Amino acid sequence: MGMSKKERHKYLMSVIADNPFLKDEELSGLCGVSVSTIRNDRAELGIAEYRERVKSAAEGELLSNEKKEELLDLQLYENGISVLETDDTMLFHNTDTVKSQCIYALAENLALSVINAEAALVKVANVKYIAKVHAGEKLVAKSKVIRKLGGEFIVHVFITVDLKEVFRGKFSLEVLTEGSI
Repeated sequence: MGMSKKERHKYLMSVIADNPFLKDEELSGLCGVSVSTIRNDRAELGIAEYRERVKSAAEGELLSNEKKEELLDLQLYENGISVLETDDTMLFHNTDTVKSQCIYALAENLALSVINAEAALVKVANVKYIAKVHAGEKLVAKSKVIRKLGGEFIVHVFITVDLKEVFRGKFSLEVLTEGSI
């Protein structure tokens, strides 16, 4: 026997708070109900559809990280270093693990900074999360521009905690608007 509607609603709220990137199909599998039931539940609970959740999470994390992120060194079109002091606001619900989107946002922000772009399209991002990050740990991100061809760049970003790599990413970016750093 599955969960009651009340239990399912509580579970949906919790699991989506932890991971806004889950699609309705994945949620239906987790709850053991149909996709249409999940859509009805989301409507009743006021939970946005997948695309809106992803957009909202990305915008919210970028804004919150910008306040705590510090750019230490920047050689435009070459390399850069930034740090982020993690805190409890960045954790998955009821865990001590920093959300992956916070780490990704740090990497993407540094990649945008090093190519002097106010706006750029991430055409491809190949990322790897190597180890968990916990509140209070300081993330140190280092970027290096690998290639520039016209308005397109390949940027590598490595993030460490206490000199141990926790994230690496390779970003293919197309500049839409150049910045004024």
